[in-house]
Amino acid sequence: MPTNQPSSSRNGTQSIQRIFHVIEVLAKHTGGISLQTLSAETGLAKSTAHRMLTSLVELGYVVQDSFSARYRLTLKMFELGSGVVNDMDILAVARPHLDRLSRHTGEAVHLVLRDGVDIVYLHKSEASGARRMSSQVGLRAPLFCTGVGKAILATLPYTEVERIWKKSPIEQITEHTIIDFHQLCDQLKAVRSKGYAIDDEENELGIRCVAVALPGPGGIAEAAFSISSLVPHMNEQRIEKIARISLETQAAILRDLGL
Repeated sequence: MPTNQPSSSRNGTQSIQRIFHVIEVLAKHTGGISLQTLSAETGLAKSTAHRMLTSLVELGYVVQDSFSARYRLTLKMFELGSGVVNDMDILAVARPHLDRLSRHTGEAVHLVLRDGVDIVYLHKSEASGARRMSSQVGLRAPLFCTGVGKAILATLPYTEVERIWKKSPIEQITEHTIIDFHQLCDQLKAVRSKGYAIDDEENELGIRCVAVALPGPGGIAEAAFSISSLVPHMNEQRIEKIARISLETQAAILRDLGL
């Protein structure tokens, strides 16, 4: 004989489905949403929607704006998503794509992770015949003067970029290093527009890089990769070509990460 699902179990499943529906609707309204609109979009009674919002507020996943009374998700929700991505071995997922990118371009390719105000080199691909770079796995470099660092910074809020700048040891590493915060911000605007960053001999003389971020949930990136070469081999035309291939690689990695 078939066993009917207990009423308490059905009710619990329904409640979980409803609360995740509320979360999904909230995620679509980054500027906040009123209780009335949320009720209409979820199909829930106002009393039910309000009860679920109250629970989410108490848990710290939702906040109600004191001026507009609108509800919105907090960063705690994005931290959960970021944790899932961090728990996945991003190196295992990205490595085959980066190795293929190195073979295709004939250049050195690096994968980095953010660590505070720095980036740390996690992986380096060098195809046969590629020009040798002085970089090595485990090397640490500032965010503000590297292509990968600027790619990551471009995904962060202005206040976080400013905080990182103030905590970084700003120094003229090369004659091309940016040491003016407003100039950096102008570059980050260009990165957001183009989708990729350039390191034009800012961290190492004679080396030019094209870098692309790997944003997680919410669009914030903790990782990025770059293609590096000697300046004579990275003219404007080749940079555009490499940038296009890099953005295709970015899409493939994010797809494999489930993003």
